[in-house]
Amino acid sequence: MIEKYHSYVPTYCSVGRRIDYLICVNNNPVGVIGIGSGTYPPCKDVLKYLNITKQEYREIFNSIGNNWRFCLSIHIKNLGTKVLKMFREQVYQDWYFKYGDKLKYIVTFVGGGHDGAVYKADNWELVGTTSGLPNHKSVSMKWDANEDIKNKFVKPTGENKKFIYIYKLKDKPYKQKYCKQLNLF
Repeated sequence: MIEKYHSYVPTYCSVGRRIDYLICVNNNPVGVIGIGSGTYPPCKDVLKYLNITKQEYREIFNSIGNNWRFCLSIHIKNLGTKVLKMFREQVYQDWYFKYGDKLKYIVTFVGGGHDGAVYKADNWELVGTTSGLPNHKSVSMKWDANEDIKNKFVKPTGENKKFIYIYKLKDKPYKQKYCKQLNLF
């Protein structure tokens, strides 16, 4: 589903912690949403928003999740914001039960010509933009060896910038529940 419906990063590969949810409407799969480990190194705008240093970010790294994918195959008015609300509530619980860490922030990156309207509608805060990389260098190098990274590294050019949104989760009691599917309607 990700490869078919995610418009600008059609891959399902990631590194680190990860929880994915199938989005269903009337028991029919219509999308996916997922959270994974936070990004490292952190974006300057994220550090500025959190008012912390890179070292302090390392210390709270496991309390920051990256909404690494969100795509829908159908259009239903307000479906995206309903999914994001359910996602925020469920992932807070599931992150704790799966990994033992309290999730305090969810970060997402919006690119591909999108402006993040669905995140704005769900009260996420726009905190900045990425530096941007040229098309031929904008793929992840997470799996590359150090020598390969040195050869591939380029300074940001400002191309393909992504908007950075953050949602601060409220601290609340945990319920004994773990789920892999978000059912709507």
